[in-house]
Amino acid sequence: MDSVKKTFIDISNAYIFFCASMYLGMFWSLHFFWFPNYPKTLTLENYYNAIIPQTDLATNFFFITIPIMAAALVVMLVTEWKTGLRWVPLSWIPGLLIPVIVQQRYIEDINNQFKAGLQDEATLQVLLEEWMWLNDIRWVILTIMWGITMYFFIAKAKPNYRIKDHG
Repeated sequence: MDSVKKTFIDISNAYIFFCASMYLGMFWSLHFFWFPNYPKTLTLENYYNAIIPQTDLATNFFFITIPIMAAALVVMLVTEWKTGLRWVPLSWIPGLLIPVIVQQRYIEDINNQFKAGLQDEATLQVLLEEWMWLNDIRWVILTIMWGITMYFFIAKAKPNYRIKDHG
């Protein structure tokens, strides 16, 4: 394999790990640092500024990064197709698709209710609990996907893998 193609594949794979790490950091931070405080600290007066600007920024960021990641995953799938690691990009199909579907199908509806403005504390707490639970589903999936991606790089670095590599 020529060096330009190898560099392109390395950058593509590194981008996948970058995105997996961004997801990992974001969802672990939410789960361990923000979510434990939300039910007792967010009120009708402050929930909007604590959630909506951040989720809008994240949505805009991932609107750009996810399609690039999907293209990088296609590159990984093609280059790993004849190796024992083709399962890694294949696992990213549901590993990326499910969190995106959860976001688009369920979380966006809650975000829209938050944006429209809530009128009572009980509704805020119910929506907040559901919003955190849905994001925790994504946290679990994306943590697993980060681990799978890390495994990929560890496996690729092993001398016995490089000998078997047909890519």
